[in-house]
Amino acid sequence: MDINKYIKIHFDEIKIKIKAVTKNHESTDDLISDCILSLLEKGPDYHSQLLRDDKVQHYLVKMAYIQYNSSTSPFHLKYRKIKSQRLDDTHLNVGEEEKEVKINVDRLSDDIKIYINKLPFYERELATQHFINGLSQREMSKKYNINRMYIGKDLGNIKRNIKLTFNRNKYKDDE
Repeated sequence: MDINKYIKIHFDEIKIKIKAVTKNHESTDDLISDCILSLLEKGPDYHSQLLRDDKVQHYLVKMAYIQYNSSTSPFHLKYRKIKSQRLDDTHLNVGEEEKEVKINVDRLSDDIKIYINKLPFYERELATQHFINGLSQREMSKKYNINRMYIGKDLGNIKRNIKLTFNRNKYKDDE
């Protein structure tokens, strides 16, 4: 049996499982299509291995889970981020007692850049490339030949230290 035939036969089962993963998200059908397309791009050797091990459904459900839950996945960036931004925008205008805190972003940004420039070389390079130049963890991993997991861990530590160092209240914009 080839992969296309398998997917046609088991499509309803796959759809039910992925809908459970996404809690019936409105864009689940798009996610299913993305996962199937990604699987089909893998090639016949990979397909035959999955078919032989009876892991096609497992692969598709796992891929859907990762795509749905990862904030950096193409699905999340395309479908879920838009929805969460809408929720954030409406939350800001809920009540008059909840006033939006305005922050002097330019001053905060300048102070963070000064802080980054005082970091040790390795941390300074990672922070500059990621936060200022916009390189992704994957791009930095390739550029520096360092495992992405370590880059992510180091960036997380840098981000945590920045949050601890710079208190938002210090940067309130007084009007």
